Amino acid sequence: MRAVVIHEWTPPERLTVSQTPKPACGPGQVLIRVQSAAVSHSLALLVQGKYQRRPPFPFVPGGAAAGFVESTGVGAIRFSAGDRVIASLELGGLAEYVVAPEANVYAIPHTLPFSSANALTSAYNSALAALTWPHLLHVQAGQTLLVHGGAGGVGTAATEMARALGVNVIATASSEAKRAWALAHGATHAIDADPARLRDSVMALTKGRGVDGVLDPVGGDLFIESLRCLRPEGRIVPIGFASGHIPQIPANLLLVKNIAVCGLYMGYYKFDARERHEGEVRRIFDQLSAWFVAGVIKPEATAVFALEKVREAFATVLKREHIGHVALLMNEMSP
Repeated sequence: MRAVVIHEWTPPERLTVSQTPKPACGPGQVLIRVQSAAVSHSLALLVQGKYQRRPPFPFVPGGAAAGFVESTGVGAIRFSAGDRVIASLELGGLAEYVVAPEANVYAIPHTLPFSSANALTSAYNSALAALTWPHLLHVQAGQTLLVHGGAGGVGTAATEMARALGVNVIATASSEAKRAWALAHGATHAIDADPARLRDSVMALTKGRGVDGVLDPVGGDLFIESLRCLRPEGRIVPIGFASGHIPQIPANLLLVKNIAVCGLYMGYYKFDARERHEGEVRRIFDQLSAWFVAGVIKPEATAVFALEKVREAFATVLKREHIGHVALLMNEMSP
């Protein structure tokens, strides 16, 4: 089968497609004929050896893939051959076939294109967990949420779903086009992603009160300034560091404002402790499918490339002006 195989840490601009054996489907697993796979900033870090996980060589990268069930292993009873599914993966997505534990495979609506479905597991699932789980933001109707990266995958997902939950969203973005995107996807306000002006802008919009929560996939100086935008007892969830800078938290701000930092690494719930958390994670995906059918969320791949154009796909992700999700198609017929 065709796949992107990593034999050493590699800059994304040097990735190539090669032939590798088709994976075998073991007990409790699902073999998927991949139609589309997600390309993301975290995946760019992974292939370079800069992510928090460093798999042994060789490996096929790819954390989100959508396609048809090809076959199931002994004990896997949830799906049948031909079912349309997405899979949350530790590895393997950038290939024509991938094997995943049944616990990490989720049905998708027939009307959801495969290239768009990837966004459910690369962005929407994490954003919904951050918004609703009690130990994270646990947003309530009428609250105000600050969302960074308002035109990115996670930022867009969070904005759409927060609005569906009755939450007012202040989105940050670095250009007029990105701010327009955030407003079109449900933000109440969209402001410049300038750390130097962030607190003044937020306080003006909230009449000095501050925001109830912050969802931050960007990090860097925006994270630090966001602490100053929170009301007393507010919460901030760091969900990534797209800026490339991991902030150091000034603990005195946590103390004097009674605010909380609640980290979210969704891989812990989907992979490290999948047996314990499969039920609550699957409920997230059930909710996302129901919301898609109802028109509440509109996951969309704004840039789609053939597998052989993997370098171009990563270059698009790494351009700061890009808006939305990037996907690879395994063949020209993939929807």
